[in-house]
Amino acid sequence: MIAVEIVFWLAALAIVYTYFLYPVVLMALSALKQLRADLRYVSQGATRRPLQGSEYLPTVAVLVAAYNEERHIAERIRNLLACDYPPELLRIYIGSDGSSDATNRLVDEARHERIVFRPFEQRRGKPSVINDLAALAKEDILVFTDANTSFEPDAVRRLVRHFSDPSIGCVSGELRLVAGSKNENPDNVYWRYERVLKFFEGRLGALLGANGGVYGLRREHYRPIPPDTIVDDFSISVALIEQGLRCHYDPEARATEEIPPRISDEFRRRVRIGIGNYQALRRHVGLLHPRHGYAALAFLSHKCLRWFAPHCMVIALLTNMVLAFAHPVYRGLLAFQILFYLLAAAGHVAGKGGAVPRLLRLPVFFVSMNMALLVGYYRYLTGGFSGTWARTAR
Repeated sequence: MIAVEIVFWLAALAIVYTYFLYPVVLMALSALKQLRADLRYVSQGATRRPLQGSEYLPTVAVLVAAYNEERHIAERIRNLLACDYPPELLRIYIGSDGSSDATNRLVDEARHERIVFRPFEQRRGKPSVINDLAALAKEDILVFTDANTSFEPDAVRRLVRHFSDPSIGCVSGELRLVAGSKNENPDNVYWRYERVLKFFEGRLGALLGANGGVYGLRREHYRPIPPDTIVDDFSISVALIEQGLRCHYDPEARATEEIPPRISDEFRRRVRIGIGNYQALRRHVGLLHPRHGYAALAFLSHKCLRWFAPHCMVIALLTNMVLAFAHPVYRGLLAFQILFYLLAAAGHVAGKGGAVPRLLRLPVFFVSMNMALLVGYYRYLTGGFSGTWARTAR
């Protein structure tokens, strides 16, 4: 029974740590690093200087991989052409991955001297399109974005200013999710929580994974990714860390993206992300080595434990059932777990007929997110995935 208790508490602690304790640890480490920096400045009698590189204006290639984006592509082009960046220094590369809707026609109609369009007839997947566009571009900086994302006018300028620092290999902007209705999808709340983690990880030089809708890197540092890569933004940015470069987070380089109001609309997308997570773990397991410092801590705490949280949830529930016969405390914990899952189930049923009741959104979202990870884990083990992707509401 002692062994079962140990397994239960380890599983429960892993869940609590990755979601609740790690943010506290992260903020404490960030504050400590900032304090040391302030003390160093004071001891040297120095004053802080404003961010250098604000006038650093390299040539920029914005890469957009699109598949059946007739709803967004025309507005995306207008948005990129309106960027507050010298027009002669910015070029837009759009690759259509075998689109079967009006995407190609709409891009043709928006013909512009700063747009390079490649309508690939065969559908191969986003990684292949990105690789081809990156090889085609000759500009200094590659900025990656999505067809359904919208940049604020100064987003590109704010991204590229950091590349005046040669130690920085990747810069991630801040992606803000906008609810398409008055009923906010809890995914938006969760994303705000994720943005806080990215901000503090960036201050520690431990940022892992850029926001796929708004990030950039030097063309010379880009390495083609395997065609079956699922989470391309994570793989691209982590590869730079493995080269000894830093990933920086700039919350002032903003972009927005609309999300659907229903949690169910996100499930398929999260399953695919889950597949990509386990794929990335296999390919980049070396990041757990202590030589990567804070990046190793972030990879373990923010990524690996989060990806295996659903497994821990199953273990905690099963071991709690066994322990419930031994002590009243465990009976109380089991009752709490069962109640939480019942609330999630009730919210899911209610959501089929309309919006999920506000009080049930958190358990529904938490359980749905982790169920998607479990499905993704199964599909990863069975090989049920490829580099191509299907359109979702987001």
